[in-house]
Amino acid sequence: MAYLGSRRLFVLLTAGALASAACGGSAAQRAALKVQSQNQAGTNAAAPGGGGYSGGDAGASAAPAEAGAATSDVAGSSPGAGASSSGSAASPAAGSNSAAKSSSAAAQPATRSAAGSSGGSGAQSSGAGAGKVLPGGSSGPTPGAPTPGGPPGAGSAVGGATDVGVTANSIKVGHIGIYSGPVGSFGDDLSYAGRAKLQEINDSGGINGRKLDVLVRDDAWDGTKGMNAARDLVEREHIFAFCCIMSVNTSDPLTPYADEHKIPHIGADGWGEPQYKGAWTFPVSASAVTEAHMLAKYQAEKQGAKRVAIIYINNPTGRAYVKAYEEVIKKFNGEVVFSQPATFDDPGTTTFIAQARTQNIDTISTYLDPGIFTRLVREAAAQNYKPKNAFSGAAGLYFQVTPNFTGPNGEGTIAATHWVTNDMDTPGYRAYKAVVEKYYPKIDHSTWTKGGFVGASIFGNALKSLGLEVTRQRLKDTVDTLSNFETGLGPNISFSPGHHRANKTIYLAQIQRSGDKFEFKYIAGPLVDEYAETN
Repeated sequence: MAYLGSRRLFVLLTAGALASAACGGSAAQRAALKVQSQNQAGTNAAAPGGGGYSGGDAGASAAPAEAGAATSDVAGSSPGAGASSSGSAASPAAGSNSAAKSSSAAAQPATRSAAGSSGGSGAQSSGAGAGKVLPGGSSGPTPGAPTPGGPPGAGSAVGGATDVGVTANSIKVGHIGIYSGPVGSFGDDLSYAGRAKLQEINDSGGINGRKLDVLVRDDAWDGTKGMNAARDLVEREHIFAFCCIMSVNTSDPLTPYADEHKIPHIGADGWGEPQYKGAWTFPVSASAVTEAHMLAKYQAEKQGAKRVAIIYINNPTGRAYVKAYEEVIKKFNGEVVFSQPATFDDPGTTTFIAQARTQNIDTISTYLDPGIFTRLVREAAAQNYKPKNAFSGAAGLYFQVTPNFTGPNGEGTIAATHWVTNDMDTPGYRAYKAVVEKYYPKIDHSTWTKGGFVGASIFGNALKSLGLEVTRQRLKDTVDTLSNFETGLGPNISFSPGHHRANKTIYLAQIQRSGDKFEFKYIAGPLVDEYAETN
């Protein structure tokens, strides 16, 4: 289908539709909202043979490839520019601001990627194999022996099949994104930025002569679906590593699985606390707990917040956000008077606002997506109510579309983000945008687009430093000694064994009027979380 012109203009035209769709609007409204996230470049040339993205075997849960890449697509996946989509549209959760990607002609058949690998061959292996000792003390495969991940009869000579998912000319990488489900209308952008950086690596010659063969899957922001996809990628496709998964519902349960199978996951989203307990998972963004700590401190010190109410998506990360906010606000003699869980089926915003009014709440903090948040703000306006300190929330609010959805009723809202804000226009931010928008010019830049980009950058740099002898253990050991990696987006990243909480930095942005529209503007940061755990 032809893309609508400007995504930003389309957002303005459909802001009213969001509130209705978020309340369970018509299928047409939800479909219209989904169009805004179909933002891939239609004019950029892909690398030969599909740009390094493969769909795996027919029937695999493949998500879209880059522009011009022919892959096997599935229901709910986002079609790449120039690629076709097949299957029935996935139904969004009731009350969400999401709808399925629109489908067009029949999908093109799955192909071998530019990296030259085909999924599903070879026996599973969870380590580097026994044999010679590699630099750093890790074990490598026995010279001359066939290695899983390589073609039949391939040896393990340096530059050949050095580990699972590695051949003489490819490295097979697993990536799981949010392409459908309750937050799918903007969740796909969280995946695109990391994929753009991986594509740039391939377009620049790959990793010391090997191309990244990136297999993309959709988790629909559902941990069960995400783990099913992860197991398929590890146990059937035999990937080498995971990279830059920006979905907390998958990254959290993937962490112990990665430890069990000794699979590196470089550049995890970091929003959930379980990700900091894994030896093989390396988060790059900050956690929701850190967001809550810094929002509570800022609102107590700068706004005099005393009586707080919190509404949150009812999942482990949302509950952790409430607990963390409460812990810090109490240090400033404030209190969380009440908190209320929300689901996409039943956000409960009407009763929440009514209770906030009667309890004389001066600050409402949130752990929500833009759809439920818009409903909350508009419900408050309908009840002729706005808390003294307006609203605040976790990084789930920090999308460019949010201010125009909420309009004047959302003015004053403060959102946390883990990187420089979009209006700071630093050299590093401009460099990041140049890469990402080359492949996805209409992307909505958010906390997780930047996190995905940083994760993919660390992944590519670490792989290049290994030379031709690429193994999982050597990659883990290398990232475990990463020191002061310059992101260009604010905080620099360092890891050490047992200490993977690399980012404890928060910036705050506020919805402010800018002419005839509303935008997020920088107001504070970097704020470093002194209350965070040290792991």
